[in-house]
Amino acid sequence: MSGFTLLEMMVVMLLVSGMALYGIHGFRQQRMALQLEQAGQVLLTFLQQAQRRAFAENSTGQIEVNAEQRSVRVHNTSRTYVPSSSDITVASQLTTNAGFYGVRNNALAGHIDLSNSAGTVSVIWSAQGRLRLCAQPQRLLGIPSCN
Repeated sequence: MSGFTLLEMMVVMLLVSGMALYGIHGFRQQRMALQLEQAGQVLLTFLQQAQRRAFAENSTGQIEVNAEQRSVRVHNTSRTYVPSSSDITVASQLTTNAGFYGVRNNALAGHIDLSNSAGTVSVIWSAQGRLRLCAQPQRLLGIPSCN
């Protein structure tokens, strides 16, 4: 008699299902991290465009973050940033006049945090107007750590 016994088949099925569950969990975490990375890149680009516009028009681009609506708005534009994924939250600790100033391409320093179950990414801008994207507390995919 050749073939597999019922016990052997059950062991194989148990091993395969265990590996599948592990793979699904890893895939879900990777997908969440990718969504967060993409949202961070889009927010960085959004703020870079607002900064360029403030510099080109020699105007003030005041940044307003609404955590309840999960949105970021720059007053010198009609555009608003909202993360594409509903599980991403938006948070910040900005002063009332945070933003970009066209004169000498300066800014009032601040940061905006995006987070989901995969982690947190921050878009940080300095008083000199430099913008950067980093992850907290550790590296996330292609985004370096803020530390």
